[in-house]
Amino acid sequence: MELSARDMEVVRFVGRFYQLTANHIATLVFPETTATPVDRTLARLVRAEALSRIGRRAAGPQGGAGAYVYQLGPRGWWLLQREGRYRPYRAIKPHMLKVADVYVDLVVAERQGGIKILHAELEQPIGNARPDLTVELGLVQQRQRTSYAIEVDLGSEKPRIIAAKCAAYIEAFRRGLRDPFPYVLLLVPDEWRKSEVSRVLGRLTEGREVFSMGLFAELSARFTATT
Repeated sequence: MELSARDMEVVRFVGRFYQLTANHIATLVFPETTATPVDRTLARLVRAEALSRIGRRAAGPQGGAGAYVYQLGPRGWWLLQREGRYRPYRAIKPHMLKVADVYVDLVVAERQGGIKILHAELEQPIGNARPDLTVELGLVQQRQRTSYAIEVDLGSEKPRIIAAKCAAYIEAFRRGLRDPFPYVLLLVPDEWRKSEVSRVLGRLTEGREVFSMGLFAELSARFTATT
């Protein structure tokens, strides 16, 4: 089965993020179409073994069935020239999907005209720090660029782990491993977790200016406000 340019775009996005929901794929690749072309494309890619469907993402607060989750299939692994033997994930990874949520929110904000995504990279090391997503954004109206190292926090890590991550960023900042050094944006799910992480940041003796924090639900508004 021959894959179209749009088919390959879907495969590359899934390969980049490891796991994506049908909703992610619809927003990234099919922004102005109905659900039918998305469903047909995904079904075709699964039949061709370019993608593999794992199951459904947990439903949101409104309930109902969650979106299907996709990862690379054996042919997709080969098409993207991945090294080693094909090893699919056996379970849905909530953290991977949340990182994808953040990127998709930025894409939506870009389409609204306030920002331009100049560069985006997953798990790009900065010394011993390993942000989930590193982005360079152009602020359209201000005509300037700003870089962010984004940490996606689901509320499951203990405060000492957060403190160790902060220490890795502070060490990288002290050593001047990026110029300019990106703002470290800690994204958290709710106000309770925001307070918990704030206490960790409040104990920092240096480098506090590098860090900022926000809720997932406020991400799009945050970057719209910067314009």
